[in-house]
Amino acid sequence: MFYEGNILKTRPHFRKEVRVKTEDRFQKIFQAKYADKFELINTLPQKQRDKVQLKCRKCGHITYRNAISILKGTFNMSCDYCKQHKSSKVSPRKKLSRILGQQIKVEHLTRGNERNKQVVLKCTCGYTIAASYSRVINKSIRQQCPKCGRDVYK
Repeated sequence: MFYEGNILKTRPHFRKEVRVKTEDRFQKIFQAKYADKFELINTLPQKQRDKVQLKCRKCGHITYRNAISILKGTFNMSCDYCKQHKSSKVSPRKKLSRILGQQIKVEHLTRGNERNKQVVLKCTCGYTIAASYSRVINKSIRQQCPKCGRDVYK
């Protein structure tokens, strides 16, 4: 059938409505999750694939992200520059003390990088467990003391 007269064009109106929704949704999500760590430099994105400039409030580094990564929540809320240039490194002994139980103490820790370090753990019952540092950190040694049955990890 042929329609005489003006045909309604719904497509442009639909796109404008989607753009307004994207802007509003982006602004709500950005304010809720990311506003405390990042500052939005350029204008709000009109499409989901638009690039957004974010400035880290801690170091001032500018990063570019797609708006869709913020809308979907796949942006990990951390600045790449801050992540690479951490000034405070945790000592290996502190790292071990955070994951080991209170009954297990570090008796000996060798020097070297994480691949070559060796650890001797001692339980309060007197049993010693020797393992590599990386296996202890990855929790791939036995979970309990074989002598008394106490948990090695917290």
